Amino acid sequence: MLLRTENLTHVYMPGTPFEITALKDVNLEIRQGELLAVIGETGSGKSTLVQHFNGLLKPTSGRVLLAGEELGSDRASLLRVRRRVGLLFQFPEQQLFEETVFEDVAFGPRNLGLPEAEVRSRVRKALAVMGLDPDEIGCRPPFSLSGGQMRRVAMAGVLAMEPELLILDEPTAGLDPRGKKEMLDMVRLLHREKGLTVVLVSHSMEDVARLASRLVVISGGEIKMTGTPEEIFLRRFELEEMGLGVPQMALLAGKLRAAGKNVPPGIFTVESARDAILSLLGGAGG
Repeated sequence: MLLRTENLTHVYMPGTPFEITALKDVNLEIRQGELLAVIGETGSGKSTLVQHFNGLLKPTSGRVLLAGEELGSDRASLLRVRRRVGLLFQFPEQQLFEETVFEDVAFGPRNLGLPEAEVRSRVRKALAVMGLDPDEIGCRPPFSLSGGQMRRVAMAGVLAMEPELLILDEPTAGLDPRGKKEMLDMVRLLHREKGLTVVLVSHSMEDVARLASRLVVISGGEIKMTGTPEEIFLRRFELEEMGLGVPQMALLAGKLRAAGKNVPPGIFTVESARDAILSLLGGAGG
């Protein structure tokens, strides 16, 4: 097990009139090599949860374990954790601050105290993985790039740390359709071809249906469901009670089944609908 939370509770502003319990006794396991999606309505506790995974937030009670070792609060412990767990915030392009793309991506590796040759190698590799030519854009100011490019630069900065676990908090928020597709393709590449364990925080059911092998549904700071996309999306009415929905293809497939059509379960993306239709047509033709 790569990461585990045990009875994780987090309270903001405890002991004040503004006290808010954001997480309540959350128990969660993240397996090496999986792509896990955390979904929930705004204010459900999604971002609070994942910010515990690299020690950015400390539990009020309970604990977080990385490869069996409890996350500590001393600087050396946090440095070890952040070498292994990378976190990309929502709208990360707003956090770019160096004068050039190269310097921005190099910031994290340099903080690890790596030799300059290793820093340069990691920067070039991370930019290339994100589909950016290091020779072409490395010397450019980050804010001369498009919004999608800036977000990829921000992700390259996380990848240059060479984490084992990559946490992406709403990575497609605010992107146009092309930028969104490019970002999701990058996530798929990092998971399938680079072997990264990925935790994707999203409110887009279509996105998680396409990418995730397991979903965790959080509401009111508590985990309400966990399972495969098929298992979760079949519980449509429970999701709706929590302010969530299901992918449009899942709604259509459900309506067709209710009308007596022979539509198999597990239809929740355009691709799965296409495959099911082709299968039915092939069967009819045979």
